[in-house]
Order: sequence, then structure tokens, then C-alpha cells
Amino acid sequence: MTTHQQPDPRSDTSSGMDWVAMDRWLVESLADMSRAAIVDIGPCGVHVGDDAPEVDCAQIQALSSGTFIVRLSTVAMSAPLLASHSVPRDALDRWFYDDAFTDCTHGYLMSRSRRRIAEITVAWFRDRCGFGSPDELGCSYTEAVQLPRSAEGNHPVERQGYP
Repeated sequence: MTTHQQPDPRSDTSSGMDWVAMDRWLVESLADMSRAAIVDIGPCGVHVGDDAPEVDCAQIQALSSGTFIVRLSTVAMSAPLLASHSVPRDALDRWFYDDAFTDCTHGYLMSRSRRRIAEITVAWFRDRCGFGSPDELGCSYTEAVQLPRSAEGNHPVERQGYP
């Protein structure tokens, strides 16, 4: 996966961004995400590789059919390894807090509502984590890697030494 900087949500106003503006920015940004892309949000200046594993963070990943998964945690999260990017209807808009992801300490929700995903993310940082404003947050955007296709078509790979 490649990592790209998402547009800075703090650039909306010269005096900083408020929570309503962050909500709006998230809703708009989610519309532009390609399938499997991930937005990680957490305190400014904290990087996943840092020695401080305890960090309030949220991770949003674009799935198929306009569906998103938002995961909330108090420890740095890695990109989830998903068996599929499609979600059954009965799993939409339900909060899951079991052990599907070991690094997701406060659960996850899958929804087709960009507004719901944005509201959950904003409420997490504002109400649960107690951040004073979105100016205290940073984000990174990771886009899924597209593998190249052969111009001559697909050729089967010969297996040697294995049944």
C-alpha cells in the first residue's frame, strides 16, 4: 500500500477548524475514497511506529458498494486484513465490539452512510477522547495498490515441487 497525505482538514479557516467543519470534511473526503483505501486519524505528532502504543485513534476504510468501516481504538491500529470488501445487509449499522480485530479496542461499525461514519468519528474524538478541537488531530491516507496487468493476457504459473 502507498501512503499519501490527505488534504489538511485544518486548512478550512485561518483560526482553525471546528467539529462541524471536520464532520463536513470527512463526509466529503469519504466520497472520494477508492475501495480499500484507509484514513487514519489521531493526535498530531503521533506516528504508528512510535514507542507510545496507547493513542486515541480512528480508522476508516472504504469497502465495496459505498460501504465504510470505522474502527475506534486507544492503541495504534494496523490496516485490517479483510477476507472480503463486501458486507451483508444485516451487518450494516450495527456496533461490533467483539474480538474480530485485536487492535480495535472499542469496536467497529460498517455503514453506507458517510454522515454516520463522520458523526461517529467526530464524537469519538470530541466526546469520548476529550480533544478540544480538530486542530489537535492529524490524519494519513493510504491507498490500495493496483497490481499491473500483463498486456499479453494472463498466463498460468507453473508449479514446481508442490502438489
